[in-house]
Amino acid sequence: MTPVRVKEPWIVRGLRPVLRGLSGFALGLVLVLAAFGRPAAAGTEIPYGQGLLWQIDGAGPAPSYLFGTMHSADEAVTNLAPPVVEAFDKASSLSIEVIMTPEAQMSLSFAMMLTDGRSLEQVVGPELFERTVEAGQRYGFGQDHLRLFKPWAVMTILSLPPSEVKRQAAGEKALDHQLQARATERGLAVHGLEEIGEQIALFNEMAEADQVAMLDATLAQSGDVERLFEEMRTAYLDQDPAHIFELMQAQQTGFDPALTETFTERLLDARNLRMTERMQPRLDEGNAFIAVGALHLPGEKGILQLLEDRGYQLTRLY
Repeated sequence: MTPVRVKEPWIVRGLRPVLRGLSGFALGLVLVLAAFGRPAAAGTEIPYGQGLLWQIDGAGPAPSYLFGTMHSADEAVTNLAPPVVEAFDKASSLSIEVIMTPEAQMSLSFAMMLTDGRSLEQVVGPELFERTVEAGQRYGFGQDHLRLFKPWAVMTILSLPPSEVKRQAAGEKALDHQLQARATERGLAVHGLEEIGEQIALFNEMAEADQVAMLDATLAQSGDVERLFEEMRTAYLDQDPAHIFELMQAQQTGFDPALTETFTERLLDARNLRMTERMQPRLDEGNAFIAVGALHLPGEKGILQLLEDRGYQLTRLY
């Protein structure tokens, strides 16, 4: 029996270059650019606030390594430092947040689209839609395209700097996906700490009113997105996740505190716990290289603290 092939919506085919760049990346980076998070109070030191590469001892026949990434295709980010290259080159396996496949990209593409007969303009209202169209022009999106997206999908797109969207639309891979490709070339086992459906659900299961509120707040800051991205990149290259938290704190205007707290718990805290639990088999095997977004590393509920609480010994390498 010949399998039935599901066809992409025409909008997905037409915008495939842009959507290819957003797959997985937008779902992670929107946390930073939309300024969601729970930064420490002023003057409070953030646990594990410095460092991107950590050696993990205490399980398995050999140490493993945890590396904080920035979901970007910027050359300064993807040009790995020597300690990171050394740890990656000797690893026996790679674990990343989500394994990006054509099927995963298709799932994301379908999830981003409105399917109930309404347009984005009907969902968000004419005034907010007009602002959305104005911002979308910088990314090459016309109003006919934008009408078909869900509010959370537009928010993720507009949370990114146009320069980054263009890089990935041109085929440049974000750091996480470059690591996936390198591991595949070497014949390493590649493991996902999450499924694409779990990442999609973080946004897709949000109340529509909350999606609209987040889009509104994201648009209010859209003119600053390139500057904020540059500041984040600088903090990342300085191996300073704590400073990224500070940038988040400075940008937390216009968001409902209750919504921020709920979203942060789902996007950071719950995922930190889930990914920590799912990396345990790799730690038991030893010599694993595990790469997750840098903001998952620090903090009282960050992955490094969760590993310490489980009795692992952590040593900063970079």
